[in-house]
Amino acid sequence: MGSCETIRLLKRYLQMYWLKPFDAVNDTANAAALLKFDWTRGPLLEIGGGDGVFSFIMHAGAFRFLDDRYDQADVAKKGDIYDIYKEGRSLGICKNATLRYDLGIDLKLSHLLKARKTGICKYLTSSLPEALPAKDNHFGTIFLYTFHGLTDYERTLQEIRRVIKSDGRLLMLVVNSGVRENFVCYKLHRFFNKVGFKALSDYFLALDGGRHDEIGGIFSKSAREWEALLKKGGFRIEEAYSQVSPLLWRIYDTQTRPFLKLMIRMNRLLKYLRLKFIAKVLWVYLWLPVISIFYFAMARPKKVMLDSRCRDIFLAVTATPL
Repeated sequence: MGSCETIRLLKRYLQMYWLKPFDAVNDTANAAALLKFDWTRGPLLEIGGGDGVFSFIMHAGAFRFLDDRYDQADVAKKGDIYDIYKEGRSLGICKNATLRYDLGIDLKLSHLLKARKTGICKYLTSSLPEALPAKDNHFGTIFLYTFHGLTDYERTLQEIRRVIKSDGRLLMLVVNSGVRENFVCYKLHRFFNKVGFKALSDYFLALDGGRHDEIGGIFSKSAREWEALLKKGGFRIEEAYSQVSPLLWRIYDTQTRPFLKLMIRMNRLLKYLRLKFIAKVLWVYLWLPVISIFYFAMARPKKVMLDSRCRDIFLAVTATPL
């Protein structure tokens, strides 16, 4: 992927996540790595696609400038503030994606309703990844996007092995075990708990939102461990890329998170006062050169050998059935 295409991806993700600019760096890095793989074998299945935004932008789709994920957020809600669907506030599309999945599955109904509006999937359904609603040897490409909601990786991989063609491709985004030492909010929680500042300790624990325990404790493995797990599930890794440095992840883990709910309320006020366009233009074009520097310095995908020590946070892998 050339520099112009990368900047275009950064800009489109930034427009979507403008209140958390470093989300755009993460998504661009992961998309750039995944686009190095073969997506031409059909039919296509996406597992855990969420609201569809990541794949839609990755495959060259574009939303209207003023539309973003914060119009569909509930700041009064505990837990996932994006687990909500408001009819009439769907994202406007100015360019369709160049690729569509034949089937997309996710556990959350709100995500499926949002994803339906993007058109990234021909069909969408709620399903456990351990029990895919498809016949044997059906899909040519399966994209396992997110680990959220998975209860059993081994069973999921065995189920994917059942529904994938013998010459199919499994594409996965996974988390490297090095992430465990890079959760800033969780570290601040532990520090303030140790020195007796319970209010601050609770505050940073709430900001962490369980990410340390879920991502770092359950869903992260070393490259070697991922290779062994895939082999046990009936797959052989053909190619792997790593992206996003530990320092960049630490920046991402904090960035505007302490002020996010306030910023979402300000976003709504700006929209009500018809000032959002001016504010968003200034914000996006202020941040775009900054995150571009961080991307090219700390996030670009690098091809890796699984027997080498990998320090980057994310791995993108393509695997074939054994």
